[in-house]
Amino acid sequence: MTRRHLAFALAAILITLTVLAAVTYGQSGEYKIGVLEPLTGPLAGEGKRHLEGFEIVRDMINDRGGVMGKKLTFVVADAPDPTAAATEATRLATREGVKIITGTFSSRLCGAASEAAARQNVIYWETSCVDPRFNKRGLKNVYRTEIDATGFGWYNVEFIAKHLAPRFNKKPSELKIAFLSEDSSYGQGVTESARARAKNEFGMQEVAAEYYNFQTINDFTPIIVKFKQLAPDIVHHIGYTNDAPLFWRQAREQNFLFKAHVHAGATGYGSADFGKALGNDANGAFALLEPGPGFKIESLKPEGQKIEKDFRDAVQKRTGSYPLGGHQLAGGGLWLLKLVLDRAKSDDADKFRDAVMSLDLPAGSMINGWGVKFNQEGQNANERVQHYMLQWQNGQLVTVWPEEFTTMRAKWIPLPAWDQRK
Repeated sequence: MTRRHLAFALAAILITLTVLAAVTYGQSGEYKIGVLEPLTGPLAGEGKRHLEGFEIVRDMINDRGGVMGKKLTFVVADAPDPTAAATEATRLATREGVKIITGTFSSRLCGAASEAAARQNVIYWETSCVDPRFNKRGLKNVYRTEIDATGFGWYNVEFIAKHLAPRFNKKPSELKIAFLSEDSSYGQGVTESARARAKNEFGMQEVAAEYYNFQTINDFTPIIVKFKQLAPDIVHHIGYTNDAPLFWRQAREQNFLFKAHVHAGATGYGSADFGKALGNDANGAFALLEPGPGFKIESLKPEGQKIEKDFRDAVQKRTGSYPLGGHQLAGGGLWLLKLVLDRAKSDDADKFRDAVMSLDLPAGSMINGWGVKFNQEGQNANERVQHYMLQWQNGQLVTVWPEEFTTMRAKWIPLPAWDQRK
């Protein structure tokens, strides 16, 4: 064989091996995305539950053929604070080579993470944070499946005006509300939205609006003393994992009585940690989030009923319990990401965006009873992302409103003395 023939033969072998390698890779069928969560630090409990929700739905997706015909896999990164969120998002894009990053559970983290992802020209898919500024920064490839804080505030005031006020035999305009909140974009976003609607639409009487740093607060006594003097009907408190139980304990110790207590979100009063910390002493607190026990699955669209049941069964199999808020936020968001990728058949940013914008599913179509309709800013429409008011009743959060979606009913309205909430 001449050198020329040998060169042609070697080239043919190289081409054959390259083709075989490509075929093998295609058959292995792995598609990798980055997952950012606060796995250490003050939000670690929620971050781990959020990640668990992602993992449960990832396995559901893979059991059904994966995404774009490939097995979905994760590269997970810890993001305990905004600096780490930005650093890890950059690493996932540049070193791990992912084209999509999802997460982050927290409104403290999603802004920094998404901006870093945008700088690397990768898609950022947020499933939980509610910072109202998130989709107002002109970042084309940043999306959010959850409602924003404006939606949380809207729902909370709707519940107070339409459900609580009649039970108190009062008009909404006769209600006195004390607003209390941690001071991050999450707390401020929900609280300012609720304050505006309560005043402008219903004429509710705001008696206080207090903010604090959830990482440093260790005593609510001055605030509780002030609130006791103001005698509000409603305490609207947006808190996190440590500060919510602290306020509740100290309110009980100081016999601070009010008719109802309302929160929004899967942390604070909406977290399993609140119930673990307080047991039956948690009875009576309300939290707006995804559906809990009592939820009527038959209230969903047929396609929504099936995926909701499959999701619940998968969570029950892995955790032994009903899906918690963190599970549901991550699960619903990741399932929607699968629908988009399967429709786009690509992670090309333009094709992905076209697929996102083409989805139009009514409420009740997906996990959690969500629907889908994104605006041009990449925000899923608040009115499509149905939320529910849950109440702590004897160790668990149960769905109590809207009543057409649940078999359970709210108790202790108005709240009796602390030792009578059994």
